[in-house]
Amino acid sequence: MGAYPRRRLRFGRVLVFIVCLVLVSVYILSLKLQDPDLDPVHLRVRDMDQDLNPDLKQDQVRVHKGEYPVDLFSLEQRQHGWVVLHLFGMIYMFVALAIVCDEFFVPALEVITEKLEISDDVAGATFMAAGGSAPELFTSLIGVFIARSNIGIGTIVGSAVFNILFVIGMCAIFSREMLHLTWWPLFRDVSFYILDLMMLIVFFLDNAIRWWESALLVLGYISYVAFMKFNAQIEKAVKTHCSRHKNTVQVWRADETNKTRPALQRGGSTASLHNASMRNTIFQLMIHTLDPLNEGKRNSCDCSNAAPSTQDNKESEPSSRSSCSSCSDDEEEEEDGEAEEEEEIAPLSLDWPQTLSKQVSYLLLLPIVFPLWVTLPDVRNSASKRYFAMTFIGSILWIGIFSYLMVWWAHQVGETVGISEEIMGLTILAAGTSIPDLITSVIVARKGLGDMAVSSSVGSNIFDITVGLPVPWLLFSLTHDGESVAVRSNGLFCAIVLLFLMLLFVIASIAACRWKMSRKLGFTMFLLYFLFLVLSVLLQNRILTCPVSV
Repeated sequence: MGAYPRRRLRFGRVLVFIVCLVLVSVYILSLKLQDPDLDPVHLRVRDMDQDLNPDLKQDQVRVHKGEYPVDLFSLEQRQHGWVVLHLFGMIYMFVALAIVCDEFFVPALEVITEKLEISDDVAGATFMAAGGSAPELFTSLIGVFIARSNIGIGTIVGSAVFNILFVIGMCAIFSREMLHLTWWPLFRDVSFYILDLMMLIVFFLDNAIRWWESALLVLGYISYVAFMKFNAQIEKAVKTHCSRHKNTVQVWRADETNKTRPALQRGGSTASLHNASMRNTIFQLMIHTLDPLNEGKRNSCDCSNAAPSTQDNKESEPSSRSSCSSCSDDEEEEEDGEAEEEEEIAPLSLDWPQTLSKQVSYLLLLPIVFPLWVTLPDVRNSASKRYFAMTFIGSILWIGIFSYLMVWWAHQVGETVGISEEIMGLTILAAGTSIPDLITSVIVARKGLGDMAVSSSVGSNIFDITVGLPVPWLLFSLTHDGESVAVRSNGLFCAIVLLFLMLLFVIASIAACRWKMSRKLGFTMFLLYFLFLVLSVLLQNRILTCPVSV
């Protein structure tokens, strides 16, 4: 056919290969490092009891299995192969969470922000961030109130590292050209993120989280939202003060909400990757497979609107140029005759597809999509838009159900193969709940919008650290007469410190490269992520001792 002079790396195949490699490596490493005298059930509770009281003997350690239903299969049956069903169910819940968030929860949140007339920046820091991080938040709630373990902390910390290293690294590797970043969105989000991480590290030092410590973390989130309320004015003032040349700073104003803006307009805010028009792409990718990436099929990809909106004239040139080039590349590289996507995102359809591959995907996803379609009004349909409150509440209930099943089956898998819940959270659950955002980030980066992909990865972590972790802790303290939440774990504290160091390295590397991200830097980030996983497993299995613990 000769459509391509050179065959490119297929993102879907590379992603599947990397994820499988990481999971197999973690599993093999955990088996080799596991204490042979310790039953797998004890792995998830020894940190909560033995570490808090080192004088406890092994037979005095309490065994907490969490408040889960009785499994249909015994431990022996699962060890003889039936655990495959639990593994499939866990992966199936990853897909279910992505669908309910992207197709119902996030659109309902958009209607709410529209009704409340909230500015884009504030909406991005609040409702849209909640839409993207809902699985992590519910996993944390389940870990505190049901599993009674650190699986929620592990998932959020692992997801944060995944976003900082793996997502940004993959964006750099698979972007068509070197990513040009703007310093302001990254500087803004990283500054808040560093302060929040420093608070979290200090609060972890005594192995317990008190109610006022949780409240301080939530206050950090409120401060971030307040800052985002005046983001445009602050950005303009800072850039005007720092700029050596008197260039006009172009910033979207809050009173311009009625003007038509491109679908990818929020340059660097947390909402960038969580608006319905982009996150709808995730569901399309899941149904129609990861290859191709549906690039160059949006009517909104025009060069006049491609540049990020909160930039200097000088800074916007590379992004605008890259956006124009990526648009032209997309038009030339269409592999099939499908029509371009409409500007308005169509409601979810259950029409029977025509091709065999799509029919197989349709049947696989139907057990998830059909109950959602029956119970939740699709607010993207004009007739159902007024039922946004029902969709919002119903989506929360479905997210809670899917998160519960995900954590339960992850616990069963970990118990069967001998992997602690902390490691399951740091690795498998973290990657599973973050892969939809990874796919979206790579799509955005390949369209030349590096600012959006990178800053959104950092910005979404702020919600996880300041809401996903402290809100369940605060609720636990309020419902248990102010009781502290024990957070002692053999390797989680050091994992948070590693996250902090990795963040500093990423920012320093990007700054040293003049706010450009090359593929070499992307591969370096990927290697650092794998190093983080190895160190986390070593710390969790007591092969290494965290040097900064007290």
